[in-house]
Amino acid sequence: MRRVQSPQEYKALNKASILLILIVTQGLYFCAPEKTNVFSNSYHNTTSHYNAYFIANEDIKEIETIIEDSYEWNYNLILPVFPQFDTILAQSYNEQIEHCITKASLAIQLHKGSNWEDNSYILVGKARFYSVDYVNAIETFKYVNTKGKGDNEKHEALVALMRTFIENDELNNAIAVSDYLKRENLNRKNLKDLYLTRGYYYQKRDDLDNMVQNLTQAVTLMSSRKEKARINFIIGQVYQSLGFESEAYSYYKSTLKENPPYELAFYTKLNMAQVSNLAKSNDLKKVRKYFRKLLKDRKNVEYKDKIYYEMAKFEVKHGNLALGMEHYNASIRSSTNNNRQKAHSYWELGKIYYDSLAQYEMAKLYYDSTMSVLPNDELEYEAIKTRQLVLDNFVTQLNVIAINDSLLHLASMSDEALSQFLDDYIVKEEEAEKQRQAEEEKRQKRQEALIAQQNNNPFGTSGTHTFGSDNYDGSLWYFYNPSAVSRGKMQFKSIWGDRVLEDNWRRSIKPAILDEENLTEEGSPTPKNEPDSKGKDQNEDGESAFKIDKNALIATVPKTEAEQAKLLAEIEVAMYNLGNIYNFDLEEHQNSVDTFEDLLRRFPESEYTHEVWYLLYLILQEMGNEPKSNFYKNELLNKAPESIYAKLIINPNYRADSQIEGEKLQKIYAEAYAYYQQDSLTLALDLLNDGLKKYDDNDFIDNANLLKIIIHGKSESVYTYEYELNNFLKEYPESELVPYVDSLVMASEQFHINLVNSSKAKFIRKFDEPHFFVFVYETDEELSNTLPDYFKQITQDHNINVKIGNLILDSKHSMILLSEFPDKKSAVDFNHIITDQKPSEKINKSGKFYNFVITKENFNIFYQTKELDSYLTFYSKNYPVQ
Repeated sequence: MRRVQSPQEYKALNKASILLILIVTQGLYFCAPEKTNVFSNSYHNTTSHYNAYFIANEDIKEIETIIEDSYEWNYNLILPVFPQFDTILAQSYNEQIEHCITKASLAIQLHKGSNWEDNSYILVGKARFYSVDYVNAIETFKYVNTKGKGDNEKHEALVALMRTFIENDELNNAIAVSDYLKRENLNRKNLKDLYLTRGYYYQKRDDLDNMVQNLTQAVTLMSSRKEKARINFIIGQVYQSLGFESEAYSYYKSTLKENPPYELAFYTKLNMAQVSNLAKSNDLKKVRKYFRKLLKDRKNVEYKDKIYYEMAKFEVKHGNLALGMEHYNASIRSSTNNNRQKAHSYWELGKIYYDSLAQYEMAKLYYDSTMSVLPNDELEYEAIKTRQLVLDNFVTQLNVIAINDSLLHLASMSDEALSQFLDDYIVKEEEAEKQRQAEEEKRQKRQEALIAQQNNNPFGTSGTHTFGSDNYDGSLWYFYNPSAVSRGKMQFKSIWGDRVLEDNWRRSIKPAILDEENLTEEGSPTPKNEPDSKGKDQNEDGESAFKIDKNALIATVPKTEAEQAKLLAEIEVAMYNLGNIYNFDLEEHQNSVDTFEDLLRRFPESEYTHEVWYLLYLILQEMGNEPKSNFYKNELLNKAPESIYAKLIINPNYRADSQIEGEKLQKIYAEAYAYYQQDSLTLALDLLNDGLKKYDDNDFIDNANLLKIIIHGKSESVYTYEYELNNFLKEYPESELVPYVDSLVMASEQFHINLVNSSKAKFIRKFDEPHFFVFVYETDEELSNTLPDYFKQITQDHNINVKIGNLILDSKHSMILLSEFPDKKSAVDFNHIITDQKPSEKINKSGKFYNFVITKENFNIFYQTKELDSYLTFYSKNYPVQ
């Protein structure tokens, strides 16, 4: 560096330095954040845009790339308009979130009033949005809308706010923002984003019509070929799902024009094959040839499961169910690391076995397999899980009916016919097993040959399989991959548990269904011989010997009436359960009607009859079959008018009304119980009687009536108490109070026994006490209903105030008890009235009748000993006829 040579030169340099310092100082003064001059504005706009804002915006771009690359696109379903993210994924880009907010905040704080201040706030809002901090994101976007300067920035914030509302499940707020923006004049980018966000909103609402309308408008505003390709693909998917195949084909074609990434192009081509216009058989051949071409392409090795899946859908769509099922199974075998695709193939097979083939056991197994590999983030996860659980119960009920019916059918055969039938069955099953083993040996030999061939060709044959080949990628090399073997063992154990190495082990877990025409092998007992060390039964020639024990089969056939009645009872319950599964779970109403009507035909006295009538009335009404619906309605109203189901027909709000009545009766009950505890029995009874008159049809009435009986136990005779307890058990057999009432009855009976045991004399000659009147008759249901009314009328005619009860005396006799008369004379006078009435003639019933009076004390003894003749002898001596 040259040195300063003279004082004049030094002085000139010093002046220049001072001038530079003054200029810089002046510049910094005018560029301070609070200054608003031309120079200041230009400075802040430039530095804000190309420094802090630029860096923060790059962070957002990086975050969006991470989300898109991390998202697992499920091409079996309509793709979401935007890739999905959650709090777990957000942790992976947390550093970028914090960095973005820091830089955007600097742009706001250091460059206040710049043209990029609103944009910086939007970046802060987006960062909070992608971090799943929706509350603060919403507040930030609202701030820009209310405080922002430019309309474009406000509109951008509102579109972002709408999407945030959608992700936060505030759909009503989202549509409100959308409606507001309809009235605004948006620039091209904001309008495109608005159409996309509206499409996403309608996708969330499962409104495909409005979804596709918005997406088609968004596409016209796009400049990015990658984005345009993906949205065109989604539009094609929507049109395909709605059945507009020509429109779908057009948009798939548009997708390919945008030169999309390979994966998207691959799935686009697959979908185009599904919606191709096939007018001739040659067209079918072309599509199949196209699929085979895709299979042979080495680039599609990892997509073979998907290709087979689409081939299966194509064949099923064109009525080739068997070939479609083959392709679904090929897809399953080809899925080595794509559980999502494997689950969809299992699911499709489960639906075929259920809907098309009605093979419910197989459908259940495929649904089980679906759930074993289906990721829990699938949209249909809960629906498939529910169907799996329903099928489990459904198959259980079907098997109960099938097995029990088969066993009952076998029980109806003669011994000779049964023996011949089982002999034929055993021969058929053993031949079938021999054939199965022969086929298994052939399969093993083929696989050994293929393994040997592949060992000679270390490069394998991947990517060169022909259409329909049995050799699928990865299958031959499975046992050479220790990690795959380990996973397989774990999966096997999770499904089947720990199992001994033996032939036909799966048979032990399947139901034994015996059918005269086609008895399945699952019902076969374990082979008689023990397996050898190779896991196979051997005969003397060393050949496999699968044997069925005929005696073991015979032992399963029900012989006694009790055994057969048990099986019939199980069928009755299973048919009832099956009808409800059809109705409520599977929503197959005709099958439900058929099952319930079969139940009524087979079990006309079923305990479910009233409920089944009601269900049939509702189901047939919903199906529009008014005549049959009215038939079951009339059955209920005419034959079971007091049932809850008849009441529901008359008053559909019966349950709600009954609940309200029950709540009111509970309040009265609480007051009555308080009086009972205070020993104010009359007040308690008055309250209960009044409440039971007002609210006589609800679920709480049994509680109120029991309290009434207990009060009678304190205020009335023990016989009235016991009689009312027994009546309670008859009137409320389903009440939860039954066990408690049973205990009260037992206690009362024990009291009588103790009373009799404590008596010195059999009947006591002490007559100066209250008496009962007793009318004994041979037990008859009609008399039990009419006699109480008969005696009630007589007591009313003669103005006699007594209580009338109906008790069982012994296995042959019942009795009417009138209690109580204040003394012997009044009781004897009433007995004379009855004798003069000659009730035996008016009753018009054959049999013997006895009427007499008895003291309370002697009645205790009489009722416990049941010795009618002894008391009649005692009565004739001590109550002479006047």
